[in-house]
Amino acid sequence: MKKISDILCIALLAALGAACNLLDLHGDGDRSRGGTQRPDTTSAGDAGAAAPLFDTVIYAAGVRFPDGYDWRVDTLTSTEKGELVLLRDGDLLAAVPVGYGYNVGADPDMHRISNGHLYTDYSNNSQTVIKCDGKELFRFDGREVVCGFAVSDDVVWTLGQSRSGEGGLFLRKNGKLVYSHPTGTVIGNMSDTYNPSGAIEMRDGKPVFFFHYTGDGVLSQASHCVMVEETLETELEVPRNFTRIMDAKLVDGVPLMAGQMGTTRNIISIVKNGMVVGYTLSGFDRIGNCRIIPLQGDDVLLSGECYHAGLVTGYICDRNGRNLFYDLEGRLIGLYAIPGVDVILSCGANGEDPVITTNGLSKQLIGRFLYISTRCAKLFDRKFYLGLNPSTGERPYILVGKKTVPLNFNGFLTEVSVCVEPHKDNSNGRTE
Repeated sequence: MKKISDILCIALLAALGAACNLLDLHGDGDRSRGGTQRPDTTSAGDAGAAAPLFDTVIYAAGVRFPDGYDWRVDTLTSTEKGELVLLRDGDLLAAVPVGYGYNVGADPDMHRISNGHLYTDYSNNSQTVIKCDGKELFRFDGREVVCGFAVSDDVVWTLGQSRSGEGGLFLRKNGKLVYSHPTGTVIGNMSDTYNPSGAIEMRDGKPVFFFHYTGDGVLSQASHCVMVEETLETELEVPRNFTRIMDAKLVDGVPLMAGQMGTTRNIISIVKNGMVVGYTLSGFDRIGNCRIIPLQGDDVLLSGECYHAGLVTGYICDRNGRNLFYDLEGRLIGLYAIPGVDVILSCGANGEDPVITTNGLSKQLIGRFLYISTRCAKLFDRKFYLGLNPSTGERPYILVGKKTVPLNFNGFLTEVSVCVEPHKDNSNGRTE
C-alpha cells in the first residue's frame, strides 16, 4: 500500500468526476433513482403482473443550526444547542430540539438511524430516556451509557453500562431489564461502527449476543470473558496469561477473542476454542486497541490504533499479521467490506485530504473536513456513500457515485445510512 504522501492528489470540486470513479463500482453506470427493478419473483400464474419497483434511499442524520450561526467556531458550547435532523434523500423527515429540557443530546454516539427513524438516548440526573423521532418510547431508572442498540420486530434492545463508575451492565428489552451483571464491563460501544448495533449483535433478527469481561485481582482488564445470548451465559475459555481482552465477536458462529498475552506490546493474540495464535504488528511499538472485522466465513481482519515513536496511527492487518494499512502521518477512519469490495477511508491528522482506497487503488480529496467518522460513510450495493462536512462555509453533502447529494441545512452530518425501499409514487403518495 502506498503512503498517503505518495498518493495522486486531485481537486475535489474541480475534478469530482475523476475522484468519484472509485466510489461507483457498477460497470453500467448509476442506478435509476425512480424505478430500480428487482428480479421477478412472480409465479407462472402471475406472469402478467409487473415486478415491484424499489428505490435506493439515502438517510442522513446531523445537527442543524439557524442560518447565520457559525457552528464551526463554538459548536454546542454557547446557548445555541441546535437540533437533530433526519433526512431522506435530502428531504427533512424530523427535527428534534437538543438540550437538557428535551432529554436529547447532540453527541453522535447518542443518536442513530434505524429502519428510517432517528433514535436517541439521553441520561438526565436519575434516568435514561429513549426516543424515536423526538417522541419518547420509554425511560428507566439509572444513568446508563448505551453501548449497544438494536431494533428488531418493533422491539428496542439496549445494552447499557453504568455511568456511576461503579461497574455493572444491563441488557433491556423495550426498557425492561432482561439481563444484568454487577461488575461486568461491555466489550465494544456505539463508536465501534463496524457493527451498526455497537456492542450488540443481532442474529436472525431475534437473539441478542454480546460480550463482557469482569475485573479480577490487580489486572485492569482481567481474563474472564462471557458470551451472553439474551439471558444464557457461556464463559469462554481464556488462556491463563491472557491479560488484556480488546474485542470479542461471533465469527461464522464461533466466538473469537482478540487481545494481548502477558506483557507483550506489539503482538495481537487471537483466541478461538481456547487455542491462541499471536501476530506481531511489525513497525509498531505498542498496540492501543483492536477490533475484529468479520469477513466471509471465518475470515477476519483486525483494525485499531497503535503507537510508534510517540505518534498514533491506525492499522489494518489480516489474521496472518500482514499490514494492509500503515501511515504514521494520517488517521484511519474505517474499513468497509462486502464480498469482492473493500474500501479503506483515511485522512490527515486534522481531517484534511481524505483518502478513499478501493481494492488497493487510492484517490485523495483535497480539502479539510470536520467530524469525519465511520458512521458518515456506507458501502452499499457496491457503491460508497461518503458524508462530508467542509471546514469552510459550505453546507454538508454526500459524495456518491459520480455526483454529490447536497444537504440544505447549516450544520454537520453525523451519520449516513443507505437501504432499499419499495418505490413511492410521488404523484399520489402511495407505495407501489
